[in-house]
Amino acid sequence: MVFSLFKKKKEPQLMKNRVEFCITNLSLGAADAYDVLIERNDVEVEELGCTSHCEVCEQGLFAIVNGEVVTADDAQALVQAIEEELTQNPLL
Repeated sequence: MVFSLFKKKKEPQLMKNRVEFCITNLSLGAADAYDVLIERNDVEVEELGCTSHCEVCEQGLFAIVNGEVVTADDAQALVQAIEEELTQNPLL
């Protein structure tokens, strides 16, 4: 087995916008928005066990976009709200 003492040069990875979903909120209807966003290449979508936003989760659908909570009444409106947040506050 051969080990190198020198670090290999890695290709720089582009940062992607991040959208996080609470697993409970996915079961309440946010899954349709998740399915739309998972197809995008510029967004990293992740489902979490609990995001500790239970009061928001009880009121309707939500997602966390680059650290900001985005809410909506239905999945289609949630996708639109997420896209608006991504255009207003994208990662650099």
